[in-house]
Order: sequence, then C-alpha cells, then structure tokens
Amino acid sequence: MLDPSSGPFLFDTSAESWFARQKEGPAQDWWLRYLESQPVHVSAVTVFERVRGYALLARDASTVSKRHEVDRARLDYLADIGFVWPMEQGVASIAAEICALLRQPPTPPKRAHQFVESRQERLARWRADTMIAATALATDMLLIHNNAGDFETIRSSIEQDPARFPELGPLKLIRCASVL
Repeated sequence: MLDPSSGPFLFDTSAESWFARQKEGPAQDWWLRYLESQPVHVSAVTVFERVRGYALLARDASTVSKRHEVDRARLDYLADIGFVWPMEQGVASIAAEICALLRQPPTPPKRAHQFVESRQERLARWRADTMIAATALATDMLLIHNNAGDFETIRSSIEQDPARFPELGPLKLIRCASVL
C-alpha cells in the first residue's frame, strides 16, 4: 500500500476521475486520507481534459436539467481543484522529446458502444498523456494513473534513451488500484 501522506503525487486525468467516482471502500478511504494531508496535484493538461469532458457532456445532454447538472459538476470541479502544475517551457520541452521518441500512440483507438475514437482524437489523447508524463518528470513526482498502456510505454522508452532526458530521474508510475 502506498502511504497517502507520503505525497504529494501527480494524478493523471484517468486517476483523478477514478478516485472521484469511488464512493465507498478502500479506494475512497485512501483518497480521503490523501486529501487530509495535501491538495490534489494535477497538470494543466488534466484540467483541460476534464473541462473538455464536462463541456461535451453538457453539449450532448438530453435535457436542460441534465445540462445544468453537468455544469454544476464542472463548476464544483474547478472550485475544488487543488494544485495545478503549469504547462511551461521545461514541461513542453520534455513532452516534445517524448513525442519524438514515440511518434505514434502505443494503444489502439478507444471503443465504447457506438463510439470509436478517431485518429485525431487518439493523437490528441496521446499528446496529452506525454504532457502529463513530462509534468511528472519535471516535478519529480510519482504519477498515479489508470492508463498503463500509454504511460508504461513512455517510461520504457525514456529508460531506453536516458541521454535525451539529462538530469531527470525515471518516470515514476503507479496504477490507481496499486495504491491500495
């Protein structure tokens, strides 16, 4: 078990969402203990992804009341966000190096019900993951994620070419369920 008070940790978008959905049990207990000792740390890219998700849900809402519910959730998220790491020059440079190492997303398009992720959406998701990984590297923070396919590929690529990332430690990763 990862001691929640040993943070702060950087949370990927998928991890932040996963913990927010945990209403009971060990995951919620861990999350609440983490929040007692420090704020949630996220990349500015995570804020972008979450707010975009809320905007898409609101746009596709079938009723006005559902749209208001989504807007309320978005405003609650923004009001209680924690610490947001900026997308500054160092992070952008590291992300660019990662993208140069891995020119194509390592995972296939997401599929759900009648939705199939387009090539453009897949590339955007991949680039967002590289920016979040770059934030973790630049801040030397453990990255908690729920997206092993992409982040483990990033980590192994960095380990194969460490000279491209001078003075940066390895990308430290842990999956959501592994913190328990």
